[in-house]
Formats: sequence, structure tokens, C-alpha cells
Amino acid sequence: MKLTSRVAFGLGMFVLVAGLLLWFTAHERTGATLLVILSIGLFYITLVTRRAGGDDEASEAGAPAEAEAGEEPAIAPTIWPFAFSFAAVGLVLGVVVARWFLIVGGVLFLACAAGWYRDIRGQHAHGSEHGHAPPESASRP
Repeated sequence: MKLTSRVAFGLGMFVLVAGLLLWFTAHERTGATLLVILSIGLFYITLVTRRAGGDDEASEAGAPAEAEAGEEPAIAPTIWPFAFSFAAVGLVLGVVVARWFLIVGGVLFLACAAGWYRDIRGQHAHGSEHGHAPPESASRP
């Protein structure tokens, strides 16, 4: 059993017991219900990590499947996630304060999505700026 699965299972059991104790001793229904829901989520994480792990011996042997997959190209840093935070602020202000902020946030969100897509697409087309140049053509003699 993988370490992540063990930790998630242990936390799930602890939170389940705490939730049941809270339910029966303090008669606090909301907190107890949330703790039981959290324990169900932790048990789900336990199941997913057990299934994803496969053989423990194969995963502890240095992950040969990852070595065969090759190197994944790196993406250069970009400013677009930071710009998305401004769009999120605009969307939240639009819901809470004034509706015109919602329009500004939505337009900024779409502009950020288009800019980030264009930036990533350009990096893939021309190779990343961090040493991952595109492969040379095989047409050279």
C-alpha cells in the first residue's frame, strides 16, 4: 500500500470517528455532517491512489514507465495566470458589488484566455525559450 493511500485512509478514519463523536456528544449536526463528508472524500482518495499505484514493487523500483515516456517539454513562465487573478476579482466584484464589474471581469477573462492560449501555442510552435529547441529537420544529408 502506498504512503499516500495509508495517510488518506488514516485521516479518513480519524475524521469519521471525530464526526460521529461530535454528532452523538455535542449534538452539533452541521459540523458532524461536514466531517463525515470529508471522511468520505478521504476514503475516495484512498481508493484512487490504490488503483493508480498498481504494483508497489514496480512503483518502488524507480518507475520504469516514466523513464520510457521521455522528457516532457517545459513551458516558459507567463504572466497570464496573474492576469486571470484580476479577471477573477472583476467577476467576484460583479457578483457582489455592481453588475458592470461582471462584464469587465468577463471580458478580461476572455482576453486572458486568448492571450494565454496564443502564448502557449507560440511556445510549442517555436520551441521554448529555456533550452528546449524544436528538433532539427531530418531532411539534411
